[in-house]
Amino acid sequence: MIARLGAAAGQVLAAAAATLLLALLLTVLVGVGARAFAHPLAWTEEAAQHLLVWTGFVGIVIAARNGSHIRIEAVLNRLPPSARTALAIVLHALVIVFALLLLREAPALIGRNWDVEWVSLPLPSALLYIPVPIAALGLILTALAGIASLLRRERSP
Repeated sequence: MIARLGAAAGQVLAAAAATLLLALLLTVLVGVGARAFAHPLAWTEEAAQHLLVWTGFVGIVIAARNGSHIRIEAVLNRLPPSARTALAIVLHALVIVFALLLLREAPALIGRNWDVEWVSLPLPSALLYIPVPIAALGLILTALAGIASLLRRERSP
């Protein structure tokens, strides 16, 4: 059940990343095309910036799920297996603490920007910050799954 839920979450993340990247590409192409014909569209640059931020937050969760964040493992690889596991659990716990801070601050950040509009479109600036709590939840769930996997591996022979 949990494995299927994790697989479904991975598919949703991949679809969200693909959709955001496609929207970002199309927005930039429209902006470049409009400039080429001497009719620049002010909204394309701002929309592209917002889409890039959203894509980054989806990417954070995908990288966490895949264990592909940049890290230096020179010290980690020299530790005995039990110490390596303990350190990995501590690192996952630190990710959870960071994500909890994001979760705590996100509602206020979104609330402060709900009545501020984009410069180029009548949309709330809060839209930029909506992925923060979503990504934070994704990071927490990913870190908890990582801890559970490490503990299962540690217990099995």
